[in-house]
Amino acid sequence: MKRSIHVIWNRHASQAEKYAELLETFNSRSDVVVLESESSDHAREYAAKVSQEDARVIVAAGGDGTVNTVMEGLLASDQDIPLGVLPLGTGNDFSRNTQIPWNPVEAFSLIEQREPTMIDVIEVRSEAETFHYLNMATAGNTGLYSDWITDEMKKFWGPLVYLRGAVDLAANLQVFDVELEFDNTSSESFQALNLFLANGSVTGGGLPVAPDAKINDGLIDVILVLDCTPVAVAGLVTQYTLSDYLTNENIVYRRCQSVSIKSSPPLTLTADGDTRSDQPVTVEVLPQRLPVITGL
Repeated sequence: MKRSIHVIWNRHASQAEKYAELLETFNSRSDVVVLESESSDHAREYAAKVSQEDARVIVAAGGDGTVNTVMEGLLASDQDIPLGVLPLGTGNDFSRNTQIPWNPVEAFSLIEQREPTMIDVIEVRSEAETFHYLNMATAGNTGLYSDWITDEMKKFWGPLVYLRGAVDLAANLQVFDVELEFDNTSSESFQALNLFLANGSVTGGGLPVAPDAKINDGLIDVILVLDCTPVAVAGLVTQYTLSDYLTNENIVYRRCQSVSIKSSPPLTLTADGDTRSDQPVTVEVLPQRLPVITGL
């Protein structure tokens, strides 16, 4: 029996309605099975189930959150069924990092034609839970100004746009006493404003936070923005426009296979847009863990 392509379609994705005709096409094909997911749990459980049945590839049709949900189902099944992606979200950062076409029709053509590439998965462990992500986790002041930031500010300030408020609203920035332990070595202490844990290079709808990160290099790019004055933040922006902000004295930049994180007050970790643990965590790369059909 011919194995099927299973498409997990997030009907709530920002572009799902725009591509309703594509959904109709899928429903008319005998080799494509569509699930219009009702929830993240529904999508994750379905992905795990069909991974052990007749699936040739399982496609996440939605944004980065949908991609992560389907990925969790695939990992839970412990089967090497490839993941495909139809970008129907707003930012679609995973697609940016893996050169998957933004047009879902073109992305599906890629799925039908290409062989999968093995990519890294990032695992996060705390006392409360273990979860995974594919692109980037952030913590600190990144969420303070999300409703205030414009596209023009993103273009000018880049990954430091989340600190733009320091120029006018410095009193609102929270400083975190962060303790990091890289690759099981001795811990280091910092006073920080922001933390990025990158598997891919871009986040937030295309901001190149970690320009050297590659999604299949077996490493996590850790970027810590230290507590500094508004004038220093402005200097960081100047360096960002010259593509060398990671060398600034107010940036800690490391590449590692694992990092343990403690913070006071607690840092709430957001992984690919999904707010997760505020507990001490260990973050570790699982090299070449997941087969994904990409444009790489």
